[in-house]
Amino acid sequence: MKKQSYSPAKTIQKVFRLLEVLAGEQPMKPSELVQKLGLTRSNLYRLLATLQEMGYLEVTQDAKYILTFKMFMLGSSVVGLKQLPPIVRPYMAHLAEISQENVNLAVMYEHKVLYIDKIESKHYLKIDQPIGQIDPLYCTALGKILLSGLNDLELEIFLRSTNLIPYTKNTITDPKVLAGVVRIVRKQGYAIDFEELSDGIHCIGAPIRDHTNKVIAAISVSGPAVRLTKSKMDQLKVQLIEAVAEVSKKIGCTNFGISNLGQK
Repeated sequence: MKKQSYSPAKTIQKVFRLLEVLAGEQPMKPSELVQKLGLTRSNLYRLLATLQEMGYLEVTQDAKYILTFKMFMLGSSVVGLKQLPPIVRPYMAHLAEISQENVNLAVMYEHKVLYIDKIESKHYLKIDQPIGQIDPLYCTALGKILLSGLNDLELEIFLRSTNLIPYTKNTITDPKVLAGVVRIVRKQGYAIDFEELSDGIHCIGAPIRDHTNKVIAAISVSGPAVRLTKSKMDQLKVQLIEAVAEVSKKIGCTNFGISNLGQK
């Protein structure tokens, strides 16, 4: 057995054990939790009070503790992302077939674009974007889509904390300009990257939304600029927006209108 190189955080262990016990046997009285967990009453009440203040627990009228929907939402978000690639893949395959270019699925991770699935172009000349690779948010179509899902305060924090390094002559390096682009992306429902991350590469992306209408992921079509021209992207954007709308509906989104998206 590999020796641990750290000392486990005892309080965190207690918190998760408490949550696990409640998940299986709720509602429970504090006295029942004391017996089950082997904690002192003072220790238990500190944990209960903290979790209640954070919104993960609530107390019933008969003084028993139960988990809240905040805990449900936290857990279901992980399940949703794990289940996303199999749901999205048929739509990605269709987009790959009609575009003959790379189709990518990505999420936001630590203010970066994280690729979680892809279908490669059949062309000899294609883009290598391995699953697990990360790219900047501000100079990719996928990233602009993910940024469009932030609220104004979150976007402002991102812009203030991010150095907009130029990757090409087309990279947007002015925070005010980028904020304006993100606002446009929110309205039109898709984003475009014209050689902003890599010379000679174009990309168009659109958002996947969950049951709360939140942007949780994005799909893009990317390829060499000589093939994926502006006119070709104009032709593809309707199919792309229709694809993400269908995926979003499958995962519970009920407010993804596509009647006016992709039209300028």
